[in-house]
Amino acid sequence: MDVEKLIKDYEGLFHKVLMRAGVFRSHADYEDYLQEVRILFYQRAQSYEDEGSFRVANEIGYLFHFLLWRVIDLQRKQTRQNKAIPVLLAQTEPPMDEPHHVIEHDLLFLQFWQQLSNKEQMMWVKYHSRSESKQKRYYYRKQLQAAWERFVGEL
Repeated sequence: MDVEKLIKDYEGLFHKVLMRAGVFRSHADYEDYLQEVRILFYQRAQSYEDEGSFRVANEIGYLFHFLLWRVIDLQRKQTRQNKAIPVLLAQTEPPMDEPHHVIEHDLLFLQFWQQLSNKEQMMWVKYHSRSESKQKRYYYRKQLQAAWERFVGEL
């Protein structure tokens, strides 16, 4: 199956999905979202042997809603990250003796943050907000310590 041709055929659908999700052409991340939609579509189309079977199994309304919900999921994830990263960076105090230590510290933290699952990211935010009970914060700290050990082990 020629997936590239199929992607070109459905290009209008991608733009409509983004418009419905509130991501317009003037949006700073429009091209990123458009590329994500194309990737999602490509992954879905790869599991079919030919174009006919793809079109039968994925009528336009179903495909529209499938892509729309995935874009909404991406937006939610991006919103959570945008809210959490400034809070997280404010919580950490890197050594200020040399500027390159600050940069290395921030880069290491961002790599660790991206490795965390959504659940672990929320644990981090709740742990540092101090709005949870001592028992919950203890549980979060233990879970995050395990995640840190996995991260350090992968380095």
